[in-house]
Amino acid sequence: MYKILTAMNIRKVKIKLVFSILVLVSFLFTSCKDWDEHYDAGSAVEGSATATIWENITANPNLSQFAALIQKAGYDELLKSTQTLTVWAPLNGTFDYEALMNKSNETLLKEFVQNHIARNNYPASGFLERKISMLNLKHLVFEGNGNYSMDGVEVAQPNVASANGVIHTLNGKLQFRYNILESLVGGEFPIDSVSNYVHGYDEIVFNEMKSTKGPVVDGQITYLDSVFDEYNMLTTRHNAYINREDSNYSMIVPSNEAWTKAMNYIKQCYNYVNFTYCDNPDSIGNAKYKKGQVNFSPSPEYWRDSISYGMMLQGLFYNNNLYGNKKLKDPSSGEISEKDSLMTTNRIFVYGEDAKNMFAGTTRVEKSNGAIYVTGDVLNMHPWLFWNPLINIEAEQYLVSVVNGNALLNWVPSGEQNENVPGTVSKNFYIAAKPSSSGRNVELNFDLRNLRSTTYVVYGVFVPPHIMDPYIPEEEIKPNIVEVQVVSTNDANGKLKTTGTKLSVVDEGGTKVDKFTNDPHKVDTICFGEVTFPICYAGMGGSSPYLRIISQVKMKEDDYYDRTLRIDCIFLVPKELDDYLKAHPDYKVHY
Repeated sequence: MYKILTAMNIRKVKIKLVFSILVLVSFLFTSCKDWDEHYDAGSAVEGSATATIWENITANPNLSQFAALIQKAGYDELLKSTQTLTVWAPLNGTFDYEALMNKSNETLLKEFVQNHIARNNYPASGFLERKISMLNLKHLVFEGNGNYSMDGVEVAQPNVASANGVIHTLNGKLQFRYNILESLVGGEFPIDSVSNYVHGYDEIVFNEMKSTKGPVVDGQITYLDSVFDEYNMLTTRHNAYINREDSNYSMIVPSNEAWTKAMNYIKQCYNYVNFTYCDNPDSIGNAKYKKGQVNFSPSPEYWRDSISYGMMLQGLFYNNNLYGNKKLKDPSSGEISEKDSLMTTNRIFVYGEDAKNMFAGTTRVEKSNGAIYVTGDVLNMHPWLFWNPLINIEAEQYLVSVVNGNALLNWVPSGEQNENVPGTVSKNFYIAAKPSSSGRNVELNFDLRNLRSTTYVVYGVFVPPHIMDPYIPEEEIKPNIVEVQVVSTNDANGKLKTTGTKLSVVDEGGTKVDKFTNDPHKVDTICFGEVTFPICYAGMGGSSPYLRIISQVKMKEDDYYDRTLRIDCIFLVPKELDDYLKAHPDYKVHY
């Protein structure tokens, strides 16, 4: 159902979708002398140069079928007007007249009548190769050199001069080519799911400025040519203008089965519920503990559905004129290789084998402004690319705080790294948390933003003390020993847990390990174990859980362990991605 908006505040008017028309440009009547300058003297001319296009069409018995269709669609008045137009008119018997007469007026207008008319003069003379914008904004090529064709259809008689333009008769009708947005309909492919969702945001807006005013009838302005602008809020949000004829896009179109499978997965990751949180994670469980409440409006289910559908579209649209997407514009240049990368209209980059696999098994169908790629039963997108991404907390993001002020926290630029230290510091920053007094242990809270309702494998990247100073004595290069908890979490009903969840791993010998040490001679990545969040916190900001890292150096252990924590970043890796990386060690993750 389309939402109708009018500049005249006309309400409750039901208007079906009509495609946009170019800006109206009024011209003076063209004299016979003007036509003589445009056309070869030897061109055969039928009709009267002083008659309107409509008069010349109706006077030609070989165009009676075309005239009847023009009249049915209500465009005869436009062809009588003073606007300068070019009409490519198919001759009787060169097209399926009965089928067109049985179409609705709206479909007939957009797919046939407007597909054969353009504004301005387009004579056929000499060498010609010109892209013409028709009234329905489709771009068709008018070409030839003595003998002419329009979009591959032979011109039977060129240059029938008229007072308000020119007529070229055709041996057949011009093919109407759907653009990507128009193609999202059921029928040829089982794509009703994506079609219904996208077209649910269609609107048409009456454009009074571009419309041609007619006489005033009963005090009301009438219009000889009413122009409507097409608008789709959903595709606009995704920067995918797939209804524009002057653009070139590719769209991956999920089949109904692929759509359902993907949506079932996505909705599991966006399980929103009303929940309670702790407004100060340092105080959780003690007398100073204070609660906050998040209530979703109008409901958690509404949020889950809205965001899940939005996530679904994240990886479907590609502007073929940008970045490495140009290969999609010309498939003859070769298939997407593992060296290629693509960028979605949401500026999400997809690299290597991921870019290649997204189009594997799809059916490419050319459209007037690009192409669609219809999938089989599965949408070949890894969930971590668009729906359930890896979460990386970098030191420079300032999402870390000291628990109860027991340490001095510094953000340190790594500068020129000690060449004897293996590994690198990401983004050239790390944090250094030094105890505020001797004998104390450091506790740090990392704010876990944008968590999905899924299972993560948690990693921490530790930086050695001599990362920039090769002259630090060996006896000062000591490991950390830490415990890791997730605090301020909720159960599946949104109830807040007042105790932390300690993370652990099982070593090769089957022993549970819940205290972790790092190798102090390299930038060391440590796996802390898995954690499952039953509810989604994406978009909740500071109401999310925290990862707490607690130094566990005991008395008289200072000779063995370093109490200062130096941390580059924290990774929360979705379980599917972690498993995939273990099975495909050469796979590169981009984040």
